[in-house]
Amino acid sequence: MSKVNTNSLINYLNDLFPQTHAAEWDTVGLQIEEVYNLPSQDEISAVVVCLDVTKDVVEKAITTKANFIISRHPFFFGDINEELQNPAKKEVYDALIAHEIQVFSIHTNYDNSESNNLIDLLETRFNIKKYEVVGENQEGYKIEFLREIALSEIVENMKLIFGQEQLALSVNSDLNKLVRKIYLTPGSGSDTMSHLKLQNAVFVTGEVKWHEWLYADQNHVDLLTLGHYMENHFIDDIRNKLYKTFTDIVVYDYDIKNLFKVV
Repeated sequence: MSKVNTNSLINYLNDLFPQTHAAEWDTVGLQIEEVYNLPSQDEISAVVVCLDVTKDVVEKAITTKANFIISRHPFFFGDINEELQNPAKKEVYDALIAHEIQVFSIHTNYDNSESNNLIDLLETRFNIKKYEVVGENQEGYKIEFLREIALSEIVENMKLIFGQEQLALSVNSDLNKLVRKIYLTPGSGSDTMSHLKLQNAVFVTGEVKWHEWLYADQNHVDLLTLGHYMENHFIDDIRNKLYKTFTDIVVYDYDIKNLFKVV
């Protein structure tokens, strides 16, 4: 099996998604300090790309002899000792160290990079006239369509793009309403809505808290949530980019699917 120089891969990812562009609270980049300087980390035998580093993801890495995981969400967001109070996370952490597997996370620096594929995805279903990056950390988009389209069409297209069967929409929204412009922030992105002080707008994101639904209701915002799983396009995007750049690399993807079902 051919191998890729680790620094070459990390430098490539940092060029596309600079860590300096991540939000101040974010913890992107290398995650497992204990394996930083081990000889096994000089070269990468194979990569696993995922949304979150779970037990199944680590098992996938072990069975495929991959020593590098690229995740959408950082393995550690807060204090390491506190996070390792979670028994499952401690088990994953121990396995990563035991098998000398590094984790590299690309999060808000992915959102605010022109190198992500989100607009390309949207253009498979929408005729976009123009867009601009918005938000406190440049994490969202203001998107203008070529023509007005019904809110119902926006909803159905979002389902198709992000592979969702059911979405949540503000209770007072009129599906027949014609829309020329929307705002979109992936993940738990409703901070963008309040940061921009949106009123009488359409805002699309992954998931929101109750007070954010209240903000949308009181400010006449049509709030559409796609679920955090909307970020799954990250996996295909990173895999495709790696294959185009590194001819010898082996990439495995791991799709955790949604973590809940509607009953």
